[in-house]
Amino acid sequence: MTPQQQPDHTIVTPEPGEPDPVEQRSATVAWRVAGIIGLILAVGTAWISWHNYPLGSLDRPGSGLFPLLVAGLLAIASVIALIEARGATFGFEPIDWRRFGVGAGVALGGACLLPVFGFLPVALVGTTALGILIERKFHWKIPVTMTLITVGIWLLFEQLLGIRLP
Repeated sequence: MTPQQQPDHTIVTPEPGEPDPVEQRSATVAWRVAGIIGLILAVGTAWISWHNYPLGSLDRPGSGLFPLLVAGLLAIASVIALIEARGATFGFEPIDWRRFGVGAGVALGGACLLPVFGFLPVALVGTTALGILIERKFHWKIPVTMTLITVGIWLLFEQLLGIRLP
């Protein structure tokens, strides 16, 4: 084949045992939209919590302090999204609706079972099931990590802050 007869595109075939290459698409618009919506939500949440709820102090926080902190974190994340939007791409893969449905079912089932069984059992089973679902296979690190995170959250809220969990 002469240089004039070569095709304009190249077909890439993966080596045996390697996954198929993922198609890369531009995500610039999606990141910009997410950044702008995040900034709008952050400003709205901050304005509402600043004007309508008492902030209190750090040792006796009011009901408006945590929403204001979350709004600040959301604003920072939105600005980062706007900065990163310049060259953002994403790998396009079809949506695995079965995983999505099972994940949504675990989350809704956990919300319904929370008043019956309480925080610790529902969170331990739910987070472990979701972790295994996300990884698509069982690793011993998943239940260990989810147990440590769940017990850590319980200790933080129940013991240190004195906030009763269901």
